[in-house]
Amino acid sequence: MPEPIEVFALPLGPLQANCFIVVQGRHGLVIDPGDEAGVVIEAFTEFGFAPAAVLVTHGHFDHFGGVAPIARHFDVPVYVGAADAGQMADGGLGAMAGFDIEPVDTAITIEGEQTLDLAVPVLAIPTPGHSRGAYTYVVGHDDGAPELFVGDLLFQNSIGRTDLPGGDMDDLLRSVATLIRRFPADAAVHCGHGPDTSLGRELALNPFLSPIRYDPEHRW
Repeated sequence: MPEPIEVFALPLGPLQANCFIVVQGRHGLVIDPGDEAGVVIEAFTEFGFAPAAVLVTHGHFDHFGGVAPIARHFDVPVYVGAADAGQMADGGLGAMAGFDIEPVDTAITIEGEQTLDLAVPVLAIPTPGHSRGAYTYVVGHDDGAPELFVGDLLFQNSIGRTDLPGGDMDDLLRSVATLIRRFPADAAVHCGHGPDTSLGRELALNPFLSPIRYDPEHRW
């Protein structure tokens, strides 16, 4: 049997975006280190091993502000959806919001659905809507206990905003519906801000998902 997966959430930076550290045995990943790179580096120093990679769910500055120093410190690859790579390379609206963000222009870009061949295997699923190149990263899907890292696609009782460049409400709802159809209701959903939730809880209670629940033509 594979070793259990542990997930540690670190709300970082002034916007308190969730950075997730995923550990399986003596291997690990970093997802969306938006700020305070030193906190993440210290965590892996205490673990006694380096992360295998840094994964970015989408190209908004509060989710990749700490990527460059972490990738440089551990000399590890960074992955992001191809359509959002440009935002990482130019600071991802950080300057407009008054933040000095170190750009990332060496990320490995992902297109379509892919399995990332890392020490901790990851299924990368395109889930646009909050941004054009947004991705959901799924860990543990092979053993029937998927952990979904959705960035700002879905929150407890809410969804990601769609009024920023590349946002689209129809795309967002289709992306959420795709996850709901594909994974079990108790699949853990690790959100870009706020507490964790599950697909089943949000389908039942999230008011923004009413179109998915009640559309008789199954548009989604």
